[in-house]
Amino acid sequence: MQLLQITVKPAKYELEIENARLEQKHDYIPTAEVEREPLKLRIDTEQTSVRIDTYEARKSLGIMNAGDQLRMHAERGRDAAMQQMRANVEEGAQMAQIEDGVTIGQIINQKMLEQPSSVTVFLPSTGAEISWDPGQIDMSFNAGKLEYQWNKMENSMQYIPGSVRVKIIERPTVEIEYLGGPMYIPPSADPEYEEKEAGQL
Repeated sequence: MQLLQITVKPAKYELEIENARLEQKHDYIPTAEVEREPLKLRIDTEQTSVRIDTYEARKSLGIMNAGDQLRMHAERGRDAAMQQMRANVEEGAQMAQIEDGVTIGQIINQKMLEQPSSVTVFLPSTGAEISWDPGQIDMSFNAGKLEYQWNKMENSMQYIPGSVRVKIIERPTVEIEYLGGPMYIPPSADPEYEEKEAGQL
């Protein structure tokens, strides 16, 4: 006779399994760094310059610097000395002809009757000297530029390992049930004990 009934309830659990995977990232849109240099236009202008030199014209009017005045007076003094020497020579030659009937009075009268020579001069005798430098325009043009520095496209890969998770829903149990009655020691303690007669099994 089976006196014990054993009931076993296994544990209940759930498995959550996440597979390993490999993630790959792609840069589908290229990127670039742009450096821009704007265009430039540079214009350098030099104005026309005119130089007017009126010194020679003023010099003909007697307006001159100190150096030219000294040279002019020196030349005039030399010319006057030469003329006086020439006149003295001529007078000496005339006086040497007295024996030919020429008197000193006639020589003096001849000198007094001599008329100075006249010359028509237009002043100023020369015009102004004009010199000029034409104007100038220098242009320099820089068209500018654009520079692109493309960034290299890269593919990045990431490995994600798998995982297993165990979720215990119900713990295991063991139930033991006694199917028999109580055991009395000695047996005569059992209220339902009946003493057996001799010869009975």
